[in-house]
Amino acid sequence: MKKDKLILAAVAGMTLGMTAPGIGFTEEKTDVKCWGVNSCGKHSKCSVTDADIAAVKKLIGDKEYETKFGKTETHSCGSHAKCGAASKILNWAPTAAAECKEKGGLIIKDAEGKKVAEKA
Repeated sequence: MKKDKLILAAVAGMTLGMTAPGIGFTEEKTDVKCWGVNSCGKHSKCSVTDADIAAVKKLIGDKEYETKFGKTETHSCGSHAKCGAASKILNWAPTAAAECKEKGGLIIKDAEGKKVAEKA
């Protein structure tokens, strides 16, 4: 009798486990590449290209770009990134979309083969 109840409980548990969504699978992924809000290289990620820089310049203008990000250099990997926005360097970091907007970050998207920056 005990054995039968134990088997039924195990089968019920496995059935429930197979039908319920896994932890984290029901949450919508909202991380974006948030440009201009990161603090230092260890938080920034790979690749700042000439096209990224041009897209940001087009959005905010040359004068504001020089004021905010004038020390930016292109690089291909996060290990080459230096301290970001506080040091006038443009980098990006994965950030929740709402947090990026709250911090005044930028998002760079590909549109018809060109990079276009927009405010988060």
